[in-house]
Amino acid sequence: MATPPRITDAERDAAITRIVERHDRIDDPRRSELGSDPRDVVTFVLNRGTAGVPRWIQAADHHDAVVLSSWCWWEERRRERRLLRQGITLGLSATELGAPLGIRSRQGVRDRLDRLDALLANNRPDEQLGREARRGARQRDAGQSWLDHHRGEVRPVLLALVGHARWLLRETEGAEQTTPDDNHADTAADDIRDWADELAVDYQDDVLTPATFALAGLLAAELRAHPSTLALDHRHRLRTTLARVEKLRAALAAAR
Repeated sequence: MATPPRITDAERDAAITRIVERHDRIDDPRRSELGSDPRDVVTFVLNRGTAGVPRWIQAADHHDAVVLSSWCWWEERRRERRLLRQGITLGLSATELGAPLGIRSRQGVRDRLDRLDALLANNRPDEQLGREARRGARQRDAGQSWLDHHRGEVRPVLLALVGHARWLLRETEGAEQTTPDDNHADTAADDIRDWADELAVDYQDDVLTPATFALAGLLAAELRAHPSTLALDHRHRLRTTLARVEKLRAALAAAR
């Protein structure tokens, strides 16, 4: 099973905000159940049901909930590593700690910690990386190395993403709103414009870092959830570009 791309706190917060704003927009009587914890928000999306919720909002909610679920996956890995480390510090044996995890040897617990260290430091579940890191062998971020090596593949995708974002803004600008006061649509447009502009600056300055890709992830998530995108044919170039962005983000996560 592939390791999911690391979800930043900014991406987590943006996904929660989008879900909250959608349910504020339709005046959902159950929106008070949402909460602010990512796990609670995912549970709400799974259990909300379809009554009174348009299908496009359900679809967008589920996409954002997957983002939150990925964040929770990473958070659980951090929690497990902390439990193991603190348990060892408190004098528990490796056998005692490993038993609930199905690990029956001291070396198995050590390998588990190595995997978690490597995963959280490098976005890659390889215990050998943890050992190398402890020896100081890894001096340069593997994600940056991957981006440098794949610059020729990545830059056209980022340029296409910015171009499609600006096209979407032009297409929806001045269109009639479905409600007299659609603050959600205005906020979404502002976010798309701001993130597209920031991404364009990185592209023009030829600055390509993992942070650039985190920004691309935010922009892609907002575009994917936009009603105008949901109405497009699945073969539309915007949808193709979004799929390419996610494929590259997954490759970057695997490289790290």
